[in-house]
Amino acid sequence: MNYRFLTIAAMAASMFPVPALMAQEQQELPDSLSSIYGDLDELVIVAKKDIIKSDGANLTYDMSQDASSKGQTLLDALRKVPLVTVDGQDNVYIKGNSNFKVYTNGKDDPMLTANYKTVFKAMPASSVIKIEVITEPGAKYDAEGTGGILNLITETKQTRDGYAGSASLSASNQNLSASLYGRMKQDKVTADINATYANSIFGGSENLQHSTQINTNDDNNYLQDSRMVQKFGFRFANGALNLSWEPSDNDLFSAGADVSWTDLKSGDMKITNSMFSRSGSLIWSVFQDGKAKVNNLDASGNLAYRHNFGRPENSLSFAYRFNFGKSHMGVSYLNSVLEGDRFSVPYEKNDADNYQRQHTVNADYENQFGGKHTLQAGVKGVFRRNSSLNTAVAGLDEENAIPTDASDGHITQVQDVYALYAAYRGIFGKISANAGLRYEHTHMGLDFRDPSFTNFRRDLDDVVPDAAVAYMFGPANTLRLAYQMRIWRPSANQMNPAVFKITDSYANVGNPDLESEHFNSVSLTYSNFGAVLGGNISATYRQSNNSIESFQYVDDGVNYTTYGNFGTNRSFDLSGFLNWNITQKMSASVSGTLTYTDIKASRRGLQNYGWNGNYNISWNYTGPWRMNYSVYGGQSTGNVNLQGKFHGWHYYGVSIKKSFLKDDALSVTVNAGNFFTKYQVYKSESVMDGYRMSSKNRNRNWNVGVSVSWNFGHLKDQVKKADKNLDSDDTKQSGKSGGGMGL
Repeated sequence: MNYRFLTIAAMAASMFPVPALMAQEQQELPDSLSSIYGDLDELVIVAKKDIIKSDGANLTYDMSQDASSKGQTLLDALRKVPLVTVDGQDNVYIKGNSNFKVYTNGKDDPMLTANYKTVFKAMPASSVIKIEVITEPGAKYDAEGTGGILNLITETKQTRDGYAGSASLSASNQNLSASLYGRMKQDKVTADINATYANSIFGGSENLQHSTQINTNDDNNYLQDSRMVQKFGFRFANGALNLSWEPSDNDLFSAGADVSWTDLKSGDMKITNSMFSRSGSLIWSVFQDGKAKVNNLDASGNLAYRHNFGRPENSLSFAYRFNFGKSHMGVSYLNSVLEGDRFSVPYEKNDADNYQRQHTVNADYENQFGGKHTLQAGVKGVFRRNSSLNTAVAGLDEENAIPTDASDGHITQVQDVYALYAAYRGIFGKISANAGLRYEHTHMGLDFRDPSFTNFRRDLDDVVPDAAVAYMFGPANTLRLAYQMRIWRPSANQMNPAVFKITDSYANVGNPDLESEHFNSVSLTYSNFGAVLGGNISATYRQSNNSIESFQYVDDGVNYTTYGNFGTNRSFDLSGFLNWNITQKMSASVSGTLTYTDIKASRRGLQNYGWNGNYNISWNYTGPWRMNYSVYGGQSTGNVNLQGKFHGWHYYGVSIKKSFLKDDALSVTVNAGNFFTKYQVYKSESVMDGYRMSSKNRNRNWNVGVSVSWNFGHLKDQVKKADKNLDSDDTKQSGKSGGGMGL
């Protein structure tokens, strides 16, 4: 027999671009291939897997293809994702907006949304397979989340029959992490389980904060200088189980449960607060020896059933999900006066406990007809009971501490959301269009234990439309115009009027009169993906007339942060990414966003505006002996808020990956990031009535590590989900264009 093995990735890409094949999955390869290459006993098409895919509305970043993410935290890896920005305070933004929802495998994760900074800082990047940035969720998703949805996909797909699994171990100068994933199938039952653990066993992180506060109206108490040095470590654990049973071709039952735990501790906080006169004389100085800890526990369970009416495109599904979350933040200080006549209580402790309980039920119907038209409709109920308790004690020491005036801060937040939605998607030749309408009725309120506050209830009705039309010049060449409305409801912390004192100089206090904010956006996106060059460019205008803005004020030398619905927010951004497949084994990419923001609060006489931009670049090369080399980096010019601005930051790194064994089952990755400087410095400034503030954060964020991963088994089937509306795969519409970024 005449065996001929042919690798034709580059040739096939030039003849049939990958996005074109994706959009025409039902088409077969032309007979001309056989006529060109003769009788082939085996034809092997090697297609390079793209790290980034986008249709102009949603973007998917394939973490499994990013060797440089091995050994990093999820927060570090997010810096490389287009449309996502991570600032120096570990705040995450989607297209410049900090109000977004976090999903896990297509399901809303309220606890993770509320505490993402803590979890992302400890969560290994290797525990996430893909990151979806959903900027236009559409009517079938919850209307909440003005910036969109950040969907973390932790489930993997295998291509072999039988069982499958993977194990990995990573170690760096900052942390040690390990993960295990396994899946098996017996008859009509499929199950998978995964577990991840991480620990900052090798030293954790180090942080220095320096801030100054100038009171221009007081010559004596003119300049307050605060310095804090802290070291902190973390532990993170996560486990999940998924089951599915398919008794017939038209029926599917599924169930799942997951739990995650995060523990951050700082046993070494040294804080010095000093006050100077305008002439520079030291008035007083206080030293605080502090400890802090943050604990998060997040657990959920779900049940779902789906029935197909003879075909998958015509289905009805029902689902129930319960989420439970608990978070605790505690800080304690031993205080001493170094200079001057300044009263300082010797011991104080502040604790904040938050609980989240959420029940979600939904029913969804989908029907595709004529091969080009799809109708979707559904109902959903979300029932939340969140509570918050702030306590504060002070005294000569821990044994003799008594509650202070700020102790009685217990509140319960009631929030019930009832939703109806309908959506349509159709294809008319080269034109595709979709439109949706969602109605949400919200019953919300707060109950206070403190009788000095009055319980209240409020009912909100929101009609949230969306629409888009796209013209396809070719299989991989599209122009898309879209409109989207999104809302954001205030959290319990933002509404809690109790004062939570962080240090002697900083405190947080909520506003119980907050209402939901509304954002409208219009975007125009052009996408063009070819065999060699591919990418898209998008222009978006967004506005809100009642945005929730944080603002600062000073009272008796303490800087308070609170919130109000007094903002008008206008922004315009130009974003895009470009990938260049230089050769079959080499690629380069760049992505970036340029944004102009104008924020006003007329009732307070505040306004701020300005430009900011960020970019990411990368280079990938696969050399001999199955060696993969990656170089990446990025920079941001900073951002503006209502009362000030954040200065810019940058990052960079390299990685080398070597694969072994058949099908690259074993791989070893060495990576290094920000290794030329031991510390990264982030600066911010703000101005308020009579006060000017500046702060500087210095973080030790250089990272050098090694990661080993092993894939085993040969299972082909993935655990199926009965609830299509919550399935992460539903965000990937057929015909979505892809462009590799090689980050």
